[in-house]
Amino acid sequence: EHDPAKAKLPFPGANDGASGVALLLAVADALKKAPPNVGVDLLFVDGEDWGDFSTNVDVLIGSTYFASHLPNPGYQPLFGVLWDMIGDADLNIYQEVNSAQAAPEVVQKVWGLAKELGYEKYFIPEAKEPITDDHVPLIKAGLRVIDVIDIDYGPRDASGLVTTSYHHTLQDTIDKVSAKSMKIVGDVAVALLR
Repeated sequence: EHDPAKAKLPFPGANDGASGVALLLAVADALKKAPPNVGVDLLFVDGEDWGDFSTNVDVLIGSTYFASHLPNPGYQPLFGVLWDMIGDADLNIYQEVNSAQAAPEVVQKVWGLAKELGYEKYFIPEAKEPITDDHVPLIKAGLRVIDVIDIDYGPRDASGLVTTSYHHTLQDTIDKVSAKSMKIVGDVAVALLR
């Protein structure tokens, strides 16, 4: 249930925020152990920590800044992936609509690799909804970036619908995050770079 008194309290962010950072740190470690044949940039941003989307203020500050201050004039990575909310113990990652429209070949690459690795149960090849996230300013800057996000975060009813979301609540705690989910997504992330 929604408690207005708790709405402005800082939430733990075990999944929304921490899982993506943990994944990038693990990817960095994997790259150090076995460097890829291409350059890899890791960008750590999370605009929502500044606020929420209820106002007209741009809360995607880090990605907006990066998009308008690219490392060099010819900066054009092959592709980019935003890993967000990927530690959910009940992992169900649908294709995000903005991503599927802006960079369908990147979406197909990620979901194809997931299938090759035997993770098609978790990477569902179906576009579900558009999400405003840190990939949007990067897409607007002409970069081929997608959002890999499990937005359905919380307990499900018998039909599979999330009944109460843990997203942006005090319930986004470490007990809702799974090492198995992190490994599944981590395997896909590292495979993308090989």
